Amino acid sequence: MAISEKQKRFCDEYLVDFNGTQAAIRAGYSKKTANEQASRLLTNVNISEYITSLQKRMEDKFEISRDRVLK
Repeated sequence: MAISEKQKRFCDEYLVDFNGTQAAIRAGYSKKTANEQASRLLTNVNISEYITSLQKRMEDKFEISRDRVLK
């Protein structure tokens, strides 16, 4: 199952500050329900996999590794 463009925007915004509620608002979800939407989105397997893939791309692009960060 693919994810929507709005869900992709949520994922991109989530990686900015790891704040689900704010990411939902910035992605265009209602301020009234942003907290619930964020919770629902973050428990969605497809969303979770997409966020993981984005994080991996960022790690590769910026050559970030756990060992490098710890050093």
